[in-house]
Amino acid sequence: MPEQDDSNRHWDRWTIADTSEEQRRLWLIEEMLDPFTIANLERIGIAEGWRCLELGAGAGSIAAWLAGRAGAEHVIATDLRLDFAGRAAEAGVRVIRHDITRDPPPGDEFDLIHARALLEHLPARDEVIERVAGWLAPGGWLLVEDSTVVPAIASRPELRRAEEALVTVLAATVGSDFDWARCLPAPLERVGLTETAAEVFGPVLRGRSPAALMMDATIRAAGPAMIAAGTLTPAELGQVAAAYADPALVDCSFFFVAGRGRRQPGAP
Repeated sequence: MPEQDDSNRHWDRWTIADTSEEQRRLWLIEEMLDPFTIANLERIGIAEGWRCLELGAGAGSIAAWLAGRAGAEHVIATDLRLDFAGRAAEAGVRVIRHDITRDPPPGDEFDLIHARALLEHLPARDEVIERVAGWLAPGGWLLVEDSTVVPAIASRPELRRAEEALVTVLAATVGSDFDWARCLPAPLERVGLTETAAEVFGPVLRGRSPAALMMDATIRAAGPAMIAAGTLTPAELGQVAAAYADPALVDCSFFFVAGRGRRQPGAP
């Protein structure tokens, strides 16, 4: 199979990237994932005065939480698009446009760098981890959280087909890899981080829940590309929407993996 041209795969090809639908999807992700993320941050033990960098801040809830723990003046939040990061700005966080794949570090060394649902969408994710690990202060922590989808265990055939189509179309257009997170924390160890560990969160998706609404929004956004590619039909998209709206639905076919690692306190 020929290698894909990474120059043609980018988040700009996500069809709702700049729309209010994407902001709603980000809010649903926060509602579903913030408790898991905060629990992982609390394991690290963030304290007042920690210099924190939130990569791919999204709608800004975690940057705002970091401001409450470390102090807003110590937190920087970055993203390619800043229109949705209002919560971070309201909390006093410095919010800047920043491309993690090529821009220099947005500050001095950091005691914590956090990225959620970001690296899974970057074709150069391993190189990005190596770059970001170099921005840590001695003793600093990198926390990476990404999703993994397992269509084979979806509870309904229409969900399995939709998840398979979603994985395929996002790999081709954005550069996403929904298998990569299952390797954590090994990518952190390969760049020299220590005290590594990983946690897995498997939300039980019930129809009409925030998780179901988030998945429905994601499938809908990718729908035109899936139809164009012939991997899903309009009728099948309708079946998926009906499934996510069904209160009897129970599904456990996607997971979130959090990997953490620390730069050695005595590292140069």
